[in-house]
Amino acid sequence: MVNFSDLTVHIIKRTFNTRFFLARICRKIPPLPILVDKLFFEGDDIQVIPRDGSVSHSQNIEINRQISLNEDSVLPSQVLKDMIVKSQYHFIMDFCICRTSNNCKKYSPELGCLFLGRGVLKISTKLGRIVTAKQALEHVEECQKAGLVHIIGRNKIDSVWLNTGPKEDLLTICHCCPCCCLWKIAPELPDKLGEVFSSMEGVRIIYDEELCNGCGICADGTCFVDAITLNEKASRDHKKCRICGRCVEICPKKAIKIEMKGEAVKKSVERIEPLVDVRSE
Repeated sequence: MVNFSDLTVHIIKRTFNTRFFLARICRKIPPLPILVDKLFFEGDDIQVIPRDGSVSHSQNIEINRQISLNEDSVLPSQVLKDMIVKSQYHFIMDFCICRTSNNCKKYSPELGCLFLGRGVLKISTKLGRIVTAKQALEHVEECQKAGLVHIIGRNKIDSVWLNTGPKEDLLTICHCCPCCCLWKIAPELPDKLGEVFSSMEGVRIIYDEELCNGCGICADGTCFVDAITLNEKASRDHKKCRICGRCVEICPKKAIKIEMKGEAVKKSVERIEPLVDVRSE
């Protein structure tokens, strides 16, 4: 008898590289977005968390302490840490379904998604393992060091393919590379669907054209939604950009920076908390 998790992983691997084609078809046939939204995106809200190295301030976070979110100097990843500390359950995938399906050569496929909430109790142990909050925090740090971008929120498609029950029972924390992330399709999706994948609350990106020397590093496979193009200078598509911070870290002339408001982390956590009750038994 075929196991449900084995079957879904097999289907995803076989169909993953058709995702751009399917997104374009969805845009061209008006009734399709309604059906796709109902099946896979209904009620979703997913935030891209800028990489810590893309902001100028830093703060050491004590793992077993509840952090005051009124401090101006916390890093963007504190959004993840706060939700992890609050959560009753934590599950780490043994592999990234996107990198595995795309045969990624640049980033480790072993750095899988982290899931929070009681829905993780229904995930097959063939796919990963239940972990402690401390182990979950260490996993986030490992992914950060590997150069991956964190995204967090309710992603209904995960509750569907993992068979975890109601979408309100599962909070997803993905660690995305610029080459394989499922959400590279965001610019190709109909606007309403693409908008569920958005920037972190309270951050903005600032580009100084005078400092840009047109080297093109930021436009060469750095942005995972391909928001940057190069003419004589770099140009950023504000509609596509999700402010992940990869371009900020890689720019040799420091022509790009991210500003994060003092209440940004607090507002992001407040936006996430109604999506999934991670404290529930």
